[in-house]
Amino acid sequence: MELNQWVDELFEVFDEDKDGVISRSEFVELIDVLLQDKGIRMCESIFNRFDTNHSNSISKDELKEMVIELAL
Repeated sequence: MELNQWVDELFEVFDEDKDGVISRSEFVELIDVLLQDKGIRMCESIFNRFDTNHSNSISKDELKEMVIELAL
């Protein structure tokens, strides 16, 4: 599966309220799925690292950067 398609699908699943961004609570669920055994304790620092515009949400572009760095 192509990276962009994978990110689109992840975004669609985890943007539960369909507002076009991944909120902090949606992000916790996403990280739990992506990192599994590495633990949810890392969520706060990971969220802050990838919320590059400090909007308190994760855009699709920010999610793409996170997937490239953490999951591939």
